[in-house]
Amino acid sequence: MAKTLGQAIDKMLRKFDIEKPVRQGEALFIWDEVVGKTISNHTTPEKVSFGKLYIKVDSPVWRSELLFRKDEILGKINKNLNNANIKEIVLR
Repeated sequence: MAKTLGQAIDKMLRKFDIEKPVRQGEALFIWDEVVGKTISNHTTPEKVSFGKLYIKVDSPVWRSELLFRKDEILGKINKNLNNANIKEIVLR
């Protein structure tokens, strides 16, 4: 039996096999925290689809910076979301 509401929700997500998609969707909400204020000011997380996180970038300069740091950011996101299995960041 679940002891807290959070545990009950986690149990329900596992039971209905929707834990991974829900965790992946949480990436949209933690983007600012993961990348920090400076990068956050130049990016907007748009959606998660099939393990891909789509990010809108406001300039080619920032897109280049994010391409350089993509693996680092991906690791931080998956670590913060208990391995949500985000496989790729797509920059637009």
